[in-house]
Amino acid sequence: MAHYSVSLSSRHGADKKDKERSASSLLVPIRGAARVVNNLIPFSKKGAVVLIRGRPAIEPCHSSASSNAALTAVRFRGQIEPGDDEPGRYFLLVSHGDPWAQRTLIAHGLAELGQDVGIVCSDGFWPLTKSLPAIATQGWKFSKRKELTPSLFKSCMPELQQAVKRSGSLCMHQLYAATDPEVTGRVTIPVLWDAAVGRVVNNDSGEIVRILHQDLRRLGNKSVDLSPPALRPDMDRIRPLVYCVNAGVYKCGYAITREGHERALRDTFGALEAFEKLLGERKFLAGDDVTEVDVLLFPTLLRFDSCFHTAFRCNRKRIRDFPNISRYLVDLYGLPAFKRTVHMPTYAVVHFIEARWQGRVLGNLCRLLEAAIDIVTGAALPGASWWRRAVARAASLPARILSRLFK
Repeated sequence: MAHYSVSLSSRHGADKKDKERSASSLLVPIRGAARVVNNLIPFSKKGAVVLIRGRPAIEPCHSSASSNAALTAVRFRGQIEPGDDEPGRYFLLVSHGDPWAQRTLIAHGLAELGQDVGIVCSDGFWPLTKSLPAIATQGWKFSKRKELTPSLFKSCMPELQQAVKRSGSLCMHQLYAATDPEVTGRVTIPVLWDAAVGRVVNNDSGEIVRILHQDLRRLGNKSVDLSPPALRPDMDRIRPLVYCVNAGVYKCGYAITREGHERALRDTFGALEAFEKLLGERKFLAGDDVTEVDVLLFPTLLRFDSCFHTAFRCNRKRIRDFPNISRYLVDLYGLPAFKRTVHMPTYAVVHFIEARWQGRVLGNLCRLLEAAIDIVTGAALPGASWWRRAVARAASLPARILSRLFK
């Protein structure tokens, strides 16, 4: 009897394994089809473009947030020497969807540099956007058909010019490799390019902001100084809080553990609470005038409610729940140099592509619909009227309910 029992048990186990293998074999084509679809849809970010000893490669998506072995960003930290501030020599290479690039566009507008420092925007692959990078292919591209790009191409090395003639476009990683043929690291934007020598001057957005309004001041409005000496001690105290918000939203979005997400939320909203208190006492962060720290913070605040609150799960509060920050954001948005750089549909597409989609497909689709309704109704813009927000809130109610269910 015991022998029969053991045999029956073994047979039952074998049958179970056969069923599992059969089910697994049936899932293979389904998984393959799902992988093909995943590679086709634009929301599946394949990875950032990196350079390995000057040769382009693709870094797996989100490895920068989850792995200590991830490549660091390439850093070019050059400055402009006195006497080198020539009109038409420098180009600002940007993407409209990138918050780090937007701050340099704002500084360019405040300094009134105009055509003396050319702006070249990367190509986009969706008609909805002005400039969305081709993330899964060669990174940021600059097409030869753009108005200022031919001048940019002429400054490149002869072999790079030949490549441009064949393809009709230039990639950011090619400019990095032209500057340093052995460079290794992630390719980032924005970039300040020196057309006279064909090299990247600087690719740190904060330093580019300072270069534009100080080193290149002679080319624009000489009276503009976003970093007055009298305010620098106060600005230096505020700067870490600005960084905490700018980096915190990404830490929330890319957190892979609950504890990491909670820690990022705590740090981000702690900094926002500090700004709320500070802006109850002054018009801008450092006083009555716009300074560097305002330029650095604006792009994140602008995107917060429609993008970071939803796509990156920075969802304790919205910016509209902070009265002083909301008033401050409206004041900045009212300045032409800030307002000209705003394109909300681009931000929604870019940041939802950047968001983590593993296990969150349904929830992210609902949150994307919620953000789209905010943008279409105009409720996402600073200072939007109460009726626009009421319409958006009513229209997005089903999406908000579903997004809570599919976290």
